[in-house]
Amino acid sequence: MAPLPTAALRCIVILATACTAGLCAAQAAITHPIAAFDRAVAAGLPRTISLAASTERSRGKEGTNALVVESHLDIGVRFADGETGDMYLATWKGEQAVVTRSGDHLDITVARRDGVSVTGFDREDDTPHVVESANGDNAKRVAVGHANRKVLSGRDTSEPRRPSVNKSPTLTFWMFLHDDTLGVDRKHIHASYVAWWIADMKKILPVHRLWAIYSQQVEGLTDMRYGHEESLRDWTTAIDFYERRNKLPRIPGKFEYKFMLVTSHEPLPGVTGQAWLGGEEAIASLSGRYTIIAHEYGHTLAATHEDAEVQWSSVWPCETNLISSTVALRSNCYRYSRKNERNIRVHMAREWSVPVNPDPPGIPLFCQ
Repeated sequence: MAPLPTAALRCIVILATACTAGLCAAQAAITHPIAAFDRAVAAGLPRTISLAASTERSRGKEGTNALVVESHLDIGVRFADGETGDMYLATWKGEQAVVTRSGDHLDITVARRDGVSVTGFDREDDTPHVVESANGDNAKRVAVGHANRKVLSGRDTSEPRRPSVNKSPTLTFWMFLHDDTLGVDRKHIHASYVAWWIADMKKILPVHRLWAIYSQQVEGLTDMRYGHEESLRDWTTAIDFYERRNKLPRIPGKFEYKFMLVTSHEPLPGVTGQAWLGGEEAIASLSGRYTIIAHEYGHTLAATHEDAEVQWSSVWPCETNLISSTVALRSNCYRYSRKNERNIRVHMAREWSVPVNPDPPGIPLFCQ
């Protein structure tokens, strides 16, 4: 066989180089887990996707990382940097999961009996990072009843990012991340504490458009002092002023807010959360269990400790979201009791159909 001409050899080298620099890179982009997810969702749901990293694909292990994307959730997500996200119900490796897709990131949240597992992908590397987190230590929580409040002046130089008014009734859970949480990844907060909960809220309030909004470094709000008896009142005063100053839209029956200050430490000694029962403001500490945000937001929606339950799941007792004092040997159910689900639905129906005094009198209740 005659040797190839020099020109032909040069063409082969050029083609090989082009594949390495361009075509092969394009192929890698197509097979990247995030690209595979986006392509599958665009093709229509439900859809089964292999999210195996390149090393696993080379070993023939695609089937071990099967993600079944079942449906899109009518939930809006907006992070503090303005980046938006979409959420989906899914099954991940045979377990019920919630997927959050935002920017260059994909997070898969699985709430298990022993804690929350988050599998994340980003565009820089197709190898997933996995955060396996056990349930937190025994955490005391606080529910605070409505009381008369004085509105004081404050200062805020931020421009609020608010969702647009939707045809469906809209309920916005607006979380202000305290400055002392700046070392915690924002998407991790959403994936671990919020994603599983707000997906469950969509089942409780199916006709509502839900939003999870995150804000950070807002003067007068995320830098406020806390850790004392008046923490919740101070937070409420600051939010009252913030709403008025920025003229946040409120349309009864169409557009409502629930505001939470998310902190690194306890809002007052011995407890990891506070809320106005049936009100609009709450505080939750990341030092609490992964149900702490669900717990305190539940109070703002009229869910109570008295209607919480210990249930049996997988032959092991679990606590619904509103248990007042947790027991280390019991797991989390990651849901509300049926009674508290009903409390939430009734509260929303009454709140949006009957005029309510914004500050009804009451006595603050501290529940250990």
